[in-house]
Amino acid sequence: MPGQSMTYDKWYSLVQHYTKRLVHISSVSPGEGENQVAQEVLQLLCDDGVESIYAAVGLDPIENDLYQRQNAYAFLRGESPYTIVLLGHIDTVGTQDYGPLEPYALDPDALVAHLDTLIELTPELREDVNVHSGDWMFGRGTADMKSGVAVNIAVMRYLARQASQGELALSIVMLATRDEENESAGVLQAVRFLLRLREQYGLNYIGAINTDYTTSLYPGDPHRYVYTGTIGKLLPSFLIIGRESHVGDPFDGLDANLLAAELIRNLSMSDDLCDSVRGQIAPPPVTLHATDLKSHYDVQLPFAAYFYLNMLTLTSGPDVLLERLCHYAERTLAQLLERIDATERRWLRAGGNAARAEQLQPRSGIVLTYAELYSEAVQRLGGEFVTRELDMEWKRWPAELDKRERCLHLVYRLWTLSGKAGPAVVIYYSPPYYPYVAPSPCVLHDATTALVKAHPEINLMQEEQFPFLSDISYLRIEEDLDLSVLKANMPVWQEADAPPHPGSYTLPLEAIRELDLPFINFGAYGRGAHQRGERVLMSYSFGVLPQLVCELIENVARLVEQK
Repeated sequence: MPGQSMTYDKWYSLVQHYTKRLVHISSVSPGEGENQVAQEVLQLLCDDGVESIYAAVGLDPIENDLYQRQNAYAFLRGESPYTIVLLGHIDTVGTQDYGPLEPYALDPDALVAHLDTLIELTPELREDVNVHSGDWMFGRGTADMKSGVAVNIAVMRYLARQASQGELALSIVMLATRDEENESAGVLQAVRFLLRLREQYGLNYIGAINTDYTTSLYPGDPHRYVYTGTIGKLLPSFLIIGRESHVGDPFDGLDANLLAAELIRNLSMSDDLCDSVRGQIAPPPVTLHATDLKSHYDVQLPFAAYFYLNMLTLTSGPDVLLERLCHYAERTLAQLLERIDATERRWLRAGGNAARAEQLQPRSGIVLTYAELYSEAVQRLGGEFVTRELDMEWKRWPAELDKRERCLHLVYRLWTLSGKAGPAVVIYYSPPYYPYVAPSPCVLHDATTALVKAHPEINLMQEEQFPFLSDISYLRIEEDLDLSVLKANMPVWQEADAPPHPGSYTLPLEAIRELDLPFINFGAYGRGAHQRGERVLMSYSFGVLPQLVCELIENVARLVEQK
């Protein structure tokens, strides 16, 4: 590691070793492999007699989890009840994107041996490999984010030695959570765990350091970023109702796929829908899934379709976004129907039916939210009847059914109960929901600012919202965030204090508000997360970062002592 001081050198081989051990284990979420990685984290934390130093260490089961998954944790009791949380997730996305190199996707050494093939498959790697020759570790999870968890393990073991000598000023909790790549069940359990730990040991949480991966924001970007807030996410979903007809009489019906395509064209990659705040702008929305509801071939127009849209948010709550999407849908539907009217008139005239063309009545359609559709169905049929029918629909499907699919079935059943006719668009929310969180003044952020100023040679830069989805969305909630519209328009929403309903979605909102944990994201530096070229820069991530995390904890301790 040329150019690095011995202070950084002492971490390098250790974090590199931990990262490889974690990467070697497949932990695609959701799945049982996540438990194997949790066991490995626990083993690494406890090796060589370190286990006896922790005040508490082990595995914490996720409540009502279909896969019986567990978070790994360790707790060091310092000289003070003031406490820092080290956070990281241990799950990954799949490896199919590696193509012919998939057998090596979890073996960084093997991928280096096949580097020429990897570059051939992923040409954009070539420049990075040339600029930082020999400094990248490749493989699924290297950047996102098993290297970050490896840093936390190394830091935790270092601090354990301090604790054993009575030299640890602050108390430290480390949590390795699962399911971040899916619905963040791990961190939602961690919120409850941290509240229990706080009560049991009388802790005073200062903040959390999440070590999720960071990356460059533009070509040639020299900075290593630290974030004090995070972006949010909503998953607005669209049930598209057309009208059935034979393909030989297309003007008698409406192809639902056509309407879905027009909505997707107007919504996906629309920069008009990008949130912005103080110079930072969220990426535009994209579709994550789109299909019609036909299950077999025939010559009937597909009269029902659906898609869901990934929306990243910096300032927009569920209420504001839903209103905007309704306006988009109304305009798109009206424009499409006008276009079909004009097309039919031209078609009739071309076939010698000018008189009929002049008699055509304009088509019309409706746009409804799920809450509006539900209200109209209850008014028409009565609340008990609608509740019973939706409950029967819920029970038709297995508990492990994808929650987006369950939402679709419930919305479509409600549509059939309503007695309405298409063309129509029903807009609703599917899980998951990630709240955006703005920075808030705190000791942890003050300590971070001091750290950034102390290391100009590293090009650290402190920014506001972490631009990628992360578990830190669930550590605190903005005080003025109104979630009533989200709850009313998410068919599978269940309040946290209600008896568990298989396949439902809930967030422990009161627990999150009670925890109210400030945070930063200070992670490993990598490129290509969720891509075949995923890689982590070893010199910074394995050598520099763990030292900086320790310095940051020392900064926090000094600031706490001064107060």
